[in-house]
Amino acid sequence: MDEISVIGIDLAKNVFQLEAMTASGEVVWQKRLKRKAFIRFMTEEAPRCVVGFEACGGAHYWGRFLSDLGFRVKMMAPKSVKTFREGVHKNDQRDAHAAAVAASRAHIRAIRVKSAAAQAIQLLVRWRGLAIKQQGQTSNQLRALLNEFGFVVPKGRQRLLEAVARLSEDAGYLRLPAGLRQAIDRLCEQLVEQNQRVKEATELLAAAVKDDETCTLLRTAPGIGPVNVACLSVVLEAPDAFASARAFAASLRLVPRQSQSADKRRLLGVGAEAANHTRSNLVLAGQSLITMVKRMKQPPQDKFLLWIWHLYQRKHRNVATVAIAAKLARIAWAMASRREEYRPRLVSA
Repeated sequence: MDEISVIGIDLAKNVFQLEAMTASGEVVWQKRLKRKAFIRFMTEEAPRCVVGFEACGGAHYWGRFLSDLGFRVKMMAPKSVKTFREGVHKNDQRDAHAAAVAASRAHIRAIRVKSAAAQAIQLLVRWRGLAIKQQGQTSNQLRALLNEFGFVVPKGRQRLLEAVARLSEDAGYLRLPAGLRQAIDRLCEQLVEQNQRVKEATELLAAAVKDDETCTLLRTAPGIGPVNVACLSVVLEAPDAFASARAFAASLRLVPRQSQSADKRRLLGVGAEAANHTRSNLVLAGQSLITMVKRMKQPPQDKFLLWIWHLYQRKHRNVATVAIAAKLARIAWAMASRREEYRPRLVSA
């Protein structure tokens, strides 16, 4: 029997399904192991070869673990692995076989395994995003409760808290049921706590990226703050993984989707993208840059800002915002790959 060339793994929390294949595609063995047995088997018995599995929960941890043991890790997108799953039914054996087959195909692209430091920053970004989401939910719930009883509050969370603080002096508010007033008080306390949580998360992010060399370079670009620096430092941990700046912008879904058949070619626009904090924060940076440039009384001297100046005058704000976000992504890739600070190009006299 030929030598084992690839091992496909269906990752899980407690039960792991493995399948070993030769270079010719022949299945050598299949194993179903508990977590401790899986660790012991991969450490002591498994031959060092290519290991393929889907990018899922805990995949980056196992990628680092197996890389340290000497395996060549190939982590793949679930959509790519699903293509090789046989039959209409799904089970662990078919998933492990699909992972092994996909890992043996050269055209299936591998996902870079993040380092522990980069993944820690990514989790801080997601924690901050969760805190902001919960903050918005509480604000909306509080406004809705007050609106049901005729109290309309101005926009803004600070104005919301100030308006609620003044309600204790309103005779109409004091006539509300005691239970409702108690619920409103609890929501106000919850909103204050969530505001503090968002502030703490932002400070933790700023501290985490403060001393990193790449983050220091990225901070010199216009419109790039601590949150954007944290997001970009994760995806640009290895800028060589992207062929060019345009390829990096495309990986963030900041370019229109293409649809081509024969001589027919269409651009389908830039659609919504879920769970992409890097793209979301770059879009927010684009919006802030448009606002900053619009407030200028004369055209800026920086060519990048001058390009924004002309762009928002001839394009819809949303279109201009995405274009600026894509431009910022390309600038960030160039700075990270060349290890250079942002150097503004001034307009010649």
